[in-house]
Amino acid sequence: MATDILDLVSAYVTLKKKGQNQFGLCPFHNEKSPSFSINQDKQIFHCFGCGAGGNVFTFLMRHEGIGFPEAVKLLAGRANIDLEWEERDEGQAKQNEALYHICEFAMDWFQQNLFASTGEEALKYFQSRGLSVENMKAFGLGYATHDWDGLIQQAGKTANDVDTLVAAGLALQKEGGKCYDRFRERIMFPIKNLSGRVVAFGGRVMKEQPKSPKYINSPETPVYEKSKILYGLFQNRDDIRRQDKAIFVEGYMDLLSLLANGIGNVVATSGTALTQEQAALIRRYTRHVVLMYDSDTAGAAASIRGADVLVENDVEVYIATLPDGHDPDSFVREFGQEKLLDRVSNAKHLFDYKLTLLLQIAPEKREEGVQSLLASVARVKDRIQRSMVVSDIAERLHVNEKDLWAELQKVLQQQARKDARLAGMSTAPKPGKQTKSEKAVDDLVRILLHDWSTSELIFDHFDLKVGEGHYLLPVLDFHKNQQRGGRQPTQIEIVQRFNDVRISEFIVQELARERPDLDAEKWAEDCILTIRKEQLQQEIAAVREQLKACGGEADVRRSLLSRCMALENEKSTLSLSLNKAT
Repeated sequence: MATDILDLVSAYVTLKKKGQNQFGLCPFHNEKSPSFSINQDKQIFHCFGCGAGGNVFTFLMRHEGIGFPEAVKLLAGRANIDLEWEERDEGQAKQNEALYHICEFAMDWFQQNLFASTGEEALKYFQSRGLSVENMKAFGLGYATHDWDGLIQQAGKTANDVDTLVAAGLALQKEGGKCYDRFRERIMFPIKNLSGRVVAFGGRVMKEQPKSPKYINSPETPVYEKSKILYGLFQNRDDIRRQDKAIFVEGYMDLLSLLANGIGNVVATSGTALTQEQAALIRRYTRHVVLMYDSDTAGAAASIRGADVLVENDVEVYIATLPDGHDPDSFVREFGQEKLLDRVSNAKHLFDYKLTLLLQIAPEKREEGVQSLLASVARVKDRIQRSMVVSDIAERLHVNEKDLWAELQKVLQQQARKDARLAGMSTAPKPGKQTKSEKAVDDLVRILLHDWSTSELIFDHFDLKVGEGHYLLPVLDFHKNQQRGGRQPTQIEIVQRFNDVRISEFIVQELARERPDLDAEKWAEDCILTIRKEQLQQEIAAVREQLKACGGEADVRRSLLSRCMALENEKSTLSLSLNKAT
């Protein structure tokens, strides 16, 4: 492999040699004692604290929050390797590259304007907000001149075509075909993805204008989906991971003002409602979020909406309030870093915040507030935590806990029906809950990783089609192909073979585990029996449903009863040893 894992990880983590491995503080969770290790011989990383593990690709995918193709590109660039992509991807890849390039070009031009005489007023504006030149350059801030076609003219001088400007949302086309700049006489905020590439812009007027919106944002393009991006996450993710906390604000200037005052663990939602994708994105870096929006009614409503989405993604949510008339930008400029951090430290947990608001309402008018509170509680996946919250609410509201549980069940049922409709299913799925059969498939992979001698037994009696849809099926498929070829894959081959983060972590965690008393053959037999029993039980249930629906058709009924009895008999014989059952 062109990239050595030790060389790659050393750029992100301070490592010290201990025995055969290198150890450091895990970049994926907050810890005081090093539990993150690098095994250079196997070319893998593994954290004994949080369980993260994998190869160079999965390390980069986790650390940078990118997909496998992006990780390949970054590693190829690092190793000075030219990549040749498959032909079917070539057209889209070229289009995307052109959009990235034109956005980068636009950012450079906007920034040149900011530090030229044309941007004098814009520069003073940023400086009045406490931003240093270093801050401005780190975030690529700039200025779009008042000209109708300033960017278009500049593009013409540098062999950048207008069509690409239009495709990137930087220019607009009139009916007659003439084009003009989308952003004019505005301070500019480039928006970067997690790879650090500019994908879009936000533009803000410096002075309020009656007929002009305060902000204009880029439209969505093939490289920009606003629901999947958090402003400032690329620049601030290391701070967020280090502090294990993210402060969510609403606008570009809110984020930049906090940054200028030494508060770096901040991201902005850019005025849009928080999405599932954004919640999942921040969950990669921390489980603790403080929402700090404007003090007005709209800001409070945005906090509540965003909070429920975060809770659903297993994030602990806190609400930091500001005095009337303030947003994070104005507050930190007037009162400074220490006072703002006090607000963050004293932020109330979401449920406590909602409950406090509820207690301020007259008892006879609390119904709507109770429903809103229960809607948030229903999003909590951990049943113990949910139970504790319900008990606390009942105590503080002086209501019967059983009555509260009854109301919560209604909310949970409504939520389940809604989720089922969205998924196009009749009943809501239970995310993360494995069947016995799925757990048995996991175990078959574990057995193969530790004892190759079981491969013949497993693949003689286990049909891969039964495990269709299971995320570890590619691992079993790989092992079956190796077994057919008469060779045992090495641990290094297995680790380097799979670049899906979830699969890679499973493999590395299992390889790091000692199983000195492993009775691999007996374990494998039990797994195969479990899978077959569950399969038979599903078939029996299907036949029973057919029996209920067949009515008085005697022949059909006899046939179904016979089939059901045969399946039940087969299931009972499976309680014997695998060899006898087969």
